[in-house]
Amino acid sequence: MTQTAFATDGYSVQPLFDPALVLAAQQDLSDHLDRVAHALHMPFAVSQPDEPLATRLDRIFRVNRSLATFLCMGLTTDAHSGPRLQALARRPELLRMAETLAGCPLDNQLVMRIRAGVRSIPDQLYPWRSDVAYDDGSECARFRITAWIPLTDTGPDSGGLELAPCRLDAPRPHVKNRVLTIPDADLAELPRVQPACRPGSVLFLDRFVPHRSLPVAGSARFALSVWIKAARDPAQNQVLDSRADHNSIQSTG
Repeated sequence: MTQTAFATDGYSVQPLFDPALVLAAQQDLSDHLDRVAHALHMPFAVSQPDEPLATRLDRIFRVNRSLATFLCMGLTTDAHSGPRLQALARRPELLRMAETLAGCPLDNQLVMRIRAGVRSIPDQLYPWRSDVAYDDGSECARFRITAWIPLTDTGPDSGGLELAPCRLDAPRPHVKNRVLTIPDADLAELPRVQPACRPGSVLFLDRFVPHRSLPVAGSARFALSVWIKAARDPAQNQVLDSRADHNSIQSTG
């Protein structure tokens, strides 16, 4: 049933991890904020080290907007390298489920980033797009599926994702503004869904499914995005994918 739904809708929410394991991984984010803040000339206390992660960036923003924006950028640039987050993304059950849904062998060389939703820093939110914007024959063509791992409760009112559920044979056309985006009008005929995801669950997305991030009304939202490529046949250096027409891909996020 899981595979059938993914084949139709292009997404699936799976309870995969012990929630305690996911919540513990939040410490990598706090540690990274501290690490970056310690490297600056300004006093470390300005970074509000005693504030909970859920409200820390908003609290900093009230005092120093540039610092809050800079620290948030630091999280989304390199915090995924933390040991707990790396261990979470590399747990075998994640790759097994991704292969089940994608329907092809996948590479264990993962691409990861932290995604942040912070009320004071709306620039971190992204508009409608798919993780694959161009089917262009590049190395990025190997990407097949995304695992979006929420580190906090996410949903319609807590900075989750909105999807246009569908399984497409090619990406919807993107236009370049500040970032690559799919115009709202080009998705008008598709349904919308805003899945709720709690820590321990994983939202799997097909590479072409349109999605956007929702604004945060309260505490900050953090998620670990993991992009996974199709495996290669070492003998022939060919991508192992049962859907042979999907031969090129580029990740935009």
